[in-house]
Amino acid sequence: MKMNKVSVLLAMTFIFLTSLAGFAMGEVIDKVAIIVNDEIITDREIELQLMPIYERYRTMYSGPKLVEKLEEAKQKVAQQMIEDRLLYSEAKKQNITIDDKDIDAKVQDVVSNMGSKATFDRALLQQQLTIKDLKERYRQQLMIRRLIDRKVGGTVMVTPVEIEAYYNKNLSEFQQPEKIKLKNILISIKKFPDPAKALSLARDIARRLHEGCDFDGLAKVYSDGPAAAEGGLMGYVKKGDLLPEIENSVFKLKPGEVTGIIQSSLGYHIFKVEDKEPARTRSLTEARHDVEAAVYKSKVDSKIRGWLDSLKKSAYIAFK
Repeated sequence: MKMNKVSVLLAMTFIFLTSLAGFAMGEVIDKVAIIVNDEIITDREIELQLMPIYERYRTMYSGPKLVEKLEEAKQKVAQQMIEDRLLYSEAKKQNITIDDKDIDAKVQDVVSNMGSKATFDRALLQQQLTIKDLKERYRQQLMIRRLIDRKVGGTVMVTPVEIEAYYNKNLSEFQQPEKIKLKNILISIKKFPDPAKALSLARDIARRLHEGCDFDGLAKVYSDGPAAAEGGLMGYVKKGDLLPEIENSVFKLKPGEVTGIIQSSLGYHIFKVEDKEPARTRSLTEARHDVEAAVYKSKVDSKIRGWLDSLKKSAYIAFK
Protein backbone atom coordinates (compact mmCIF):
# COMPACT_ATOMS: atom_id res chain seq x y z
CA MET A 1 0.00 0.00 0.00
CA LYS A 2 1.43 3.38 -0.95
CA MET A 3 1.83 5.99 1.74
CA ASN A 4 0.01 8.64 -0.26
CA LYS A 5 -3.11 6.54 -0.40
CA VAL A 6 -3.38 6.67 3.36
CA SER A 7 -3.03 10.44 3.34
CA VAL A 8 -5.45 10.82 0.47
CA LEU A 9 -8.09 9.02 2.46
CA LEU A 10 -8.19 11.99 4.79
CA ALA A 11 -9.78 13.95 1.97
CA MET A 12 -10.94 11.54 -0.69
CA THR A 13 -11.74 13.08 -4.07
CA PHE A 14 -12.91 10.37 -6.36
CA ILE A 15 -16.58 9.77 -7.09
CA PHE A 16 -18.68 6.97 -8.46
CA LEU A 17 -22.15 5.56 -8.03
CA THR A 18 -23.07 1.96 -8.71
CA SER A 19 -26.36 3.22 -10.04
CA LEU A 20 -26.45 6.58 -11.82
CA ALA A 21 -30.19 6.41 -11.93
CA GLY A 22 -30.33 5.83 -8.20
CA PHE A 23 -28.11 8.85 -7.63
CA ALA A 24 -30.28 11.02 -9.83
CA MET A 25 -33.26 10.09 -7.66
CA GLY A 26 -31.35 10.97 -4.52
CA GLU A 27 -31.13 7.37 -3.33
CA VAL A 28 -28.26 6.07 -1.24
CA ILE A 29 -28.35 2.29 -1.04
CA ASP A 30 -26.90 0.99 2.21
CA LYS A 31 -26.15 -2.68 1.78
CA VAL A 32 -23.06 -4.76 2.34
CA ALA A 33 -20.72 -4.68 -0.67
CA ILE A 34 -17.56 -6.32 0.71
CA ILE A 35 -16.70 -8.29 3.84
CA VAL A 36 -13.11 -8.10 5.11
CA ASN A 37 -12.62 -10.42 8.08
CA ASP A 38 -15.00 -9.02 10.69
CA GLU A 39 -15.24 -5.62 8.97
CA ILE A 40 -17.84 -4.68 6.35
CA ILE A 41 -17.81 -2.17 3.53
CA THR A 42 -21.21 -0.96 2.37
CA ASP A 43 -22.31 0.44 -0.96
CA ARG A 44 -23.08 3.68 0.84
CA GLU A 45 -19.53 3.98 2.17
CA ILE A 46 -18.09 3.52 -1.31
CA GLU A 47 -20.51 6.01 -2.82
CA LEU A 48 -19.88 8.63 -0.14
CA GLN A 49 -16.12 8.34 -0.58
CA LEU A 50 -16.63 9.10 -4.27
CA MET A 51 -19.35 11.72 -4.16
CA PRO A 52 -17.32 14.98 -3.91
CA ILE A 53 -16.12 15.08 -7.55
CA TYR A 54 -19.01 13.39 -9.34
CA GLU A 55 -20.03 16.56 -11.16
CA ARG A 56 -16.41 17.15 -12.15
CA TYR A 57 -16.32 13.78 -13.88
CA ARG A 58 -19.50 14.70 -15.71
CA THR A 59 -17.81 17.80 -17.16
CA MET A 60 -14.73 15.81 -18.19
CA TYR A 61 -16.28 12.76 -19.86
CA SER A 62 -19.49 11.63 -21.48
CA GLY A 63 -21.14 8.47 -22.81
CA PRO A 64 -19.20 5.19 -22.60
CA LYS A 65 -16.02 7.02 -21.56
CA LEU A 66 -17.80 8.46 -18.51
CA VAL A 67 -19.07 5.03 -17.50
CA GLU A 68 -15.57 3.56 -18.00
CA LYS A 69 -13.89 6.23 -15.88
CA LEU A 70 -16.46 5.95 -13.11
CA GLU A 71 -16.06 2.19 -13.01
CA GLU A 72 -12.28 2.54 -12.83
CA ALA A 73 -12.67 4.96 -9.94
CA LYS A 74 -15.03 2.61 -8.13
CA GLN A 75 -12.66 -0.34 -8.48
CA LYS A 76 -9.72 1.69 -7.18
CA VAL A 77 -11.68 2.94 -4.20
CA ALA A 78 -13.02 -0.52 -3.39
CA GLN A 79 -9.52 -2.03 -3.44
CA GLN A 80 -8.20 0.85 -1.35
CA MET A 81 -10.97 0.35 1.19
CA ILE A 82 -10.19 -3.37 1.43
CA GLU A 83 -6.57 -2.59 2.21
CA ASP A 84 -7.59 0.05 4.70
CA ARG A 85 -9.90 -2.38 6.50
CA LEU A 86 -7.05 -4.88 6.72
CA LEU A 87 -4.74 -2.25 8.14
CA TYR A 88 -7.42 -0.96 10.51
CA SER A 89 -7.96 -4.47 11.84
CA GLU A 90 -4.22 -4.83 12.34
CA ALA A 91 -4.09 -1.46 14.12
CA LYS A 92 -6.79 -2.64 16.52
CA LYS A 93 -4.89 -5.86 17.16
CA GLN A 94 -1.86 -3.79 18.11
CA ASN A 95 -3.99 -1.64 20.43
CA ILE A 96 -3.26 1.57 18.55
CA THR A 97 -5.50 4.38 19.79
CA ILE A 98 -6.06 8.01 18.80
CA ASP A 99 -6.86 10.74 21.33
CA ASP A 100 -10.08 12.67 20.78
CA LYS A 101 -8.07 15.90 20.79
CA ASP A 102 -6.17 14.68 17.70
CA ILE A 103 -9.46 14.01 15.91
CA ASP A 104 -10.82 17.43 16.89
CA ALA A 105 -7.60 19.07 15.66
CA LYS A 106 -7.95 17.34 12.29
CA VAL A 107 -11.53 18.51 11.96
CA GLN A 108 -10.49 22.05 12.83
CA ASP A 109 -7.74 21.94 10.20
CA VAL A 110 -10.29 20.93 7.58
CA VAL A 111 -12.67 23.72 8.65
CA SER A 112 -9.82 26.25 8.42
CA ASN A 113 -8.80 25.01 4.97
CA MET A 114 -12.38 25.34 3.75
CA GLY A 115 -12.51 28.93 4.92
CA SER A 116 -15.53 28.80 7.20
CA LYS A 117 -17.67 26.55 9.36
CA ALA A 118 -20.63 27.22 7.04
CA THR A 119 -18.71 25.88 4.01
CA PHE A 120 -17.62 22.86 6.06
CA ASP A 121 -21.22 22.15 7.11
CA ARG A 122 -22.41 22.39 3.50
CA ALA A 123 -19.72 19.91 2.43
CA LEU A 124 -20.87 17.45 5.09
CA LEU A 125 -24.46 17.85 3.95
CA GLN A 126 -23.55 17.33 0.30
CA GLN A 127 -21.65 14.15 1.18
CA GLN A 128 -24.47 12.98 3.46
CA LEU A 129 -22.09 12.74 6.42
CA THR A 130 -22.58 13.64 10.06
CA ILE A 131 -19.77 15.06 12.16
CA LYS A 132 -19.79 11.74 14.06
CA ASP A 133 -19.27 9.84 10.78
CA LEU A 134 -16.41 12.13 9.80
CA LYS A 135 -14.65 11.83 13.15
CA GLU A 136 -14.86 8.05 13.06
CA ARG A 137 -13.41 8.06 9.54
CA TYR A 138 -10.54 10.25 10.68
CA ARG A 139 -9.95 8.05 13.72
CA GLN A 140 -9.56 4.96 11.53
CA GLN A 141 -7.34 6.76 9.05
CA LEU A 142 -5.05 8.13 11.77
CA MET A 143 -4.82 4.67 13.32
CA ILE A 144 -3.72 3.31 9.93
CA ARG A 145 -1.15 6.06 9.52
CA ARG A 146 0.24 5.38 12.99
CA LEU A 147 0.41 1.65 12.26
CA ILE A 148 2.41 2.27 9.08
CA ASP A 149 4.70 4.71 10.86
CA ARG A 150 5.30 2.09 13.53
CA LYS A 151 5.88 -0.65 10.97
CA VAL A 152 8.23 1.08 8.55
CA GLY A 153 8.21 4.85 9.07
CA GLY A 154 11.36 5.00 11.15
CA THR A 155 13.29 2.85 8.70
CA VAL A 156 12.79 5.06 5.65
CA MET A 157 15.18 7.91 4.88
CA VAL A 158 15.26 10.17 1.81
CA THR A 159 18.53 11.84 0.84
CA PRO A 160 19.08 15.07 -1.16
CA VAL A 161 20.82 13.00 -3.85
CA GLU A 162 17.72 10.80 -4.24
CA ILE A 163 15.50 13.87 -4.46
CA GLU A 164 17.56 15.45 -7.23
CA ALA A 165 17.87 12.17 -9.13
CA TYR A 166 14.11 11.57 -9.04
CA TYR A 167 13.38 15.11 -10.21
CA ASN A 168 15.78 14.91 -13.16
CA LYS A 169 14.50 11.47 -14.18
CA ASN A 170 10.82 12.45 -13.97
CA LEU A 171 10.74 16.02 -15.31
CA SER A 172 7.50 15.30 -17.18
CA GLU A 173 5.71 14.90 -13.83
CA PHE A 174 6.48 18.53 -13.03
CA GLN A 175 5.34 20.04 -16.29
CA GLN A 176 2.23 22.10 -15.66
CA PRO A 177 0.00 22.62 -18.71
CA GLU A 178 -1.88 25.82 -19.26
CA LYS A 179 -4.68 26.10 -16.73
CA ILE A 180 -7.51 28.47 -15.95
CA LYS A 181 -9.57 29.24 -12.89
CA LEU A 182 -13.24 28.84 -13.76
CA LYS A 183 -16.64 29.70 -12.43
CA ASN A 184 -19.75 28.02 -13.79
CA ILE A 185 -23.46 28.69 -13.89
CA LEU A 186 -25.37 25.55 -14.80
CA ILE A 187 -29.05 25.49 -15.66
CA SER A 188 -30.00 21.83 -15.44
CA ILE A 189 -32.50 20.59 -18.00
CA LYS A 190 -33.72 18.00 -15.48
CA LYS A 191 -35.44 20.74 -13.49
CA PHE A 192 -37.61 21.81 -16.40
CA PRO A 193 -40.31 19.65 -18.00
CA ASP A 194 -39.89 21.86 -21.06
CA PRO A 195 -36.18 22.20 -22.06
CA ALA A 196 -37.04 25.45 -23.80
CA LYS A 197 -37.67 27.04 -20.40
CA ALA A 198 -34.18 26.06 -19.24
CA LEU A 199 -32.72 27.70 -22.34
CA SER A 200 -34.86 30.77 -21.79
CA LEU A 201 -33.54 31.15 -18.24
CA ALA A 202 -29.95 30.68 -19.45
CA ARG A 203 -30.48 33.41 -22.05
CA ASP A 204 -31.90 35.73 -19.42
CA ILE A 205 -28.86 35.15 -17.18
CA ALA A 206 -26.50 35.71 -20.13
CA ARG A 207 -28.27 39.01 -20.86
CA ARG A 208 -27.97 40.13 -17.25
CA LEU A 209 -24.28 39.28 -17.20
CA HIS A 210 -23.80 41.32 -20.37
CA GLU A 211 -25.51 44.22 -18.62
CA GLY A 212 -23.01 44.02 -15.77
CA CYS A 213 -24.73 41.87 -13.14
CA ASP A 214 -22.51 40.02 -10.67
CA PHE A 215 -21.61 36.49 -11.80
CA ASP A 216 -21.26 35.16 -8.25
CA GLY A 217 -24.64 36.48 -7.23
CA LEU A 218 -26.41 34.98 -10.22
CA ALA A 219 -24.64 31.64 -9.65
CA LYS A 220 -25.77 31.53 -6.03
CA VAL A 221 -29.39 32.17 -7.02
CA TYR A 222 -29.79 30.21 -10.25
CA SER A 223 -26.99 27.68 -10.75
CA ASP A 224 -27.66 23.97 -10.32
CA GLY A 225 -23.94 23.20 -10.21
CA PRO A 226 -22.23 21.67 -7.13
CA ALA A 227 -20.43 24.91 -6.23
CA ALA A 228 -23.38 27.28 -6.57
CA ALA A 229 -23.01 28.41 -2.95
CA GLU A 230 -19.44 29.50 -3.70
CA GLY A 231 -20.45 31.56 -6.71
CA GLY A 232 -19.96 28.64 -9.08
CA LEU A 233 -16.22 28.38 -8.39
CA MET A 234 -14.75 25.24 -9.99
CA GLY A 235 -11.12 26.06 -9.24
CA TYR A 236 -8.27 25.53 -11.69
CA VAL A 237 -8.69 23.18 -14.64
CA LYS A 238 -6.18 22.26 -17.33
CA LYS A 239 -6.58 21.29 -20.94
CA GLY A 240 -8.02 17.81 -21.16
CA ASP A 241 -10.06 18.16 -17.97
CA LEU A 242 -13.24 19.36 -19.68
CA LEU A 243 -15.53 18.22 -22.43
CA PRO A 244 -14.33 19.46 -25.84
CA GLU A 245 -17.36 21.68 -26.39
CA ILE A 246 -16.59 23.45 -23.12
CA GLU A 247 -12.79 23.46 -23.35
CA ASN A 248 -12.74 24.95 -26.85
CA SER A 249 -14.67 27.96 -25.58
CA VAL A 250 -13.19 28.67 -22.15
CA PHE A 251 -9.50 28.47 -23.06
CA LYS A 252 -9.95 31.21 -25.65
CA LEU A 253 -11.04 33.70 -22.99
CA LYS A 254 -9.01 36.21 -21.01
CA PRO A 255 -9.38 36.62 -17.24
CA GLY A 256 -12.66 38.38 -16.50
CA GLU A 257 -14.36 37.27 -19.71
CA VAL A 258 -17.55 35.19 -19.86
CA THR A 259 -18.61 32.59 -22.41
CA GLY A 260 -21.87 32.49 -24.22
CA ILE A 261 -24.31 29.69 -23.48
CA ILE A 262 -22.75 26.24 -23.91
CA GLN A 263 -24.95 23.15 -24.04
CA SER A 264 -23.90 19.81 -22.58
CA SER A 265 -25.68 16.66 -21.44
CA LEU A 266 -26.24 18.34 -18.06
CA GLY A 267 -27.94 21.43 -19.43
CA TYR A 268 -26.83 24.97 -20.26
CA HIS A 269 -23.56 26.41 -18.95
CA ILE A 270 -22.12 29.89 -18.73
CA PHE A 271 -18.46 30.07 -17.65
CA LYS A 272 -16.31 32.91 -16.38
CA VAL A 273 -12.51 32.81 -16.45
CA GLU A 274 -11.11 34.20 -13.20
CA ASP A 275 -7.41 33.61 -13.79
CA LYS A 276 -5.07 32.08 -16.36
CA GLU A 277 -1.65 30.45 -15.86
CA PRO A 278 0.62 29.56 -18.81
CA ALA A 279 2.25 26.17 -19.22
CA ARG A 280 5.54 25.79 -17.38
CA THR A 281 7.83 23.34 -15.57
CA ARG A 282 8.05 23.57 -11.80
CA SER A 283 11.56 24.04 -10.46
CA LEU A 284 13.14 21.58 -8.04
CA THR A 285 12.83 24.21 -5.33
CA GLU A 286 9.08 24.47 -5.93
CA ALA A 287 8.59 20.73 -6.27
CA ARG A 288 10.98 19.56 -3.53
CA HIS A 289 8.24 18.62 -1.07
CA ASP A 290 6.36 16.62 -3.71
CA VAL A 291 9.55 14.93 -4.91
CA GLU A 292 10.54 13.96 -1.39
CA ALA A 293 7.05 12.58 -0.79
CA ALA A 294 7.21 10.57 -4.03
CA VAL A 295 10.56 9.02 -3.13
CA TYR A 296 9.32 8.30 0.39
CA LYS A 297 6.15 6.67 -0.96
CA SER A 298 8.15 4.44 -3.25
CA LYS A 299 10.37 3.26 -0.41
CA VAL A 300 7.47 2.72 1.97
CA ASP A 301 5.54 0.82 -0.70
CA SER A 302 8.36 -1.61 -1.31
CA LYS A 303 8.67 -2.25 2.42
CA ILE A 304 5.02 -2.85 3.24
CA ARG A 305 3.64 -4.32 0.02
CA GLY A 306 4.73 -7.83 0.93
CA TRP A 307 3.33 -7.39 4.43
CA LEU A 308 0.02 -6.16 3.07
CA ASP A 309 -0.14 -9.01 0.54
CA SER A 310 0.35 -11.50 3.36
CA LEU A 311 -2.49 -9.86 5.28
CA LYS A 312 -4.70 -10.29 2.21
CA LYS A 313 -3.77 -13.96 1.80
CA SER A 314 -4.70 -14.78 5.37
CA ALA A 315 -7.85 -12.63 5.37
CA TYR A 316 -11.44 -13.49 4.54
CA ILE A 317 -12.53 -11.19 1.71
CA ALA A 318 -15.92 -11.63 0.07
CA PHE A 319 -17.71 -9.50 -2.53
CA LYS A 320 -21.49 -9.43 -2.21
